[in-house]
Amino acid sequence: MTRREALRAGLSAPWAAMARAAPYSYHLRYAPRVGWLDIPVPDQLQMFADWGFRAFEFNQLPRLPEAEIRAIRKKMDQLSMSMGVFVVNSGGWKGDAMCDPAFHPGFLKDVRRAVELHQIVGNECATVTSGLAVKHFSHEQQTRHCIEALKRAAEIVEKTKLVLVLEPLNVRVDHAGYFVVMSDHGREIISAVNHPNVRLLFDIYHQQISEGNVINHIRKHWDWIGYFQVGDVPGRKEPGTGEVNWRNVFKAIHEKGYKGILGMEHGISSPGAAGVKKCFEAYREADRWGT
Repeated sequence: MTRREALRAGLSAPWAAMARAAPYSYHLRYAPRVGWLDIPVPDQLQMFADWGFRAFEFNQLPRLPEAEIRAIRKKMDQLSMSMGVFVVNSGGWKGDAMCDPAFHPGFLKDVRRAVELHQIVGNECATVTSGLAVKHFSHEQQTRHCIEALKRAAEIVEKTKLVLVLEPLNVRVDHAGYFVVMSDHGREIISAVNHPNVRLLFDIYHQQISEGNVINHIRKHWDWIGYFQVGDVPGRKEPGTGEVNWRNVFKAIHEKGYKGILGMEHGISSPGAAGVKKCFEAYREADRWGT
């Protein structure tokens, strides 16, 4: 038996048995992140489904060979699962992204590649990032450049079901120098693009660090939000490991009628299968408001 086969034998059966013993239907479409365990992606999807999740996200999907991506789609179809985001632009955490028009051709090439992947895997959204601020343009110029880049990107995706979601990131802990930080700025850009295939990614981890007052900011920008991501603060782990009142946040999102995906883009507080189990139990607990 290979190591991978041993992992499959040692993990899949216990998880499936527990799911049968404790079925749960979530209020919202939480999407576990591929990568917490070193086992084949289709096996990870099976585990997610055994725990009642019907969606997932996978930032690194564009790095895979096409044959592996098609195998993922086959497993998705078997499980009736949906996919959330992968990251579109390879330079999104550098200076070579949307802030400087010199790099727009590369960004748009990444968008075209994202459409090709979308046609295979059928993901609902894909993350686009502004990149680092650049010194040779003013803030206003860089904002305009982001708008221009996303308008051109919208033309590429508008005949598909793919929604590009612009992600503000925090600069205090994780992404020093990043350009789009506040949700107000993200909304300014998205509203200027004014296209149904371009929306705001509201990552609760980043926005709790950057601006707090999360529920009010969600309500303020509701019409422009196309995707949520989750991660507690501090530490960027599962709900219950930090300061955020997740029951209240999830309840507020549910009460607004959100039908999209909430990506579980965070680490886990304990390693291995036991840590993933603990994470999933935390989501069940955070999802039980009013009980």
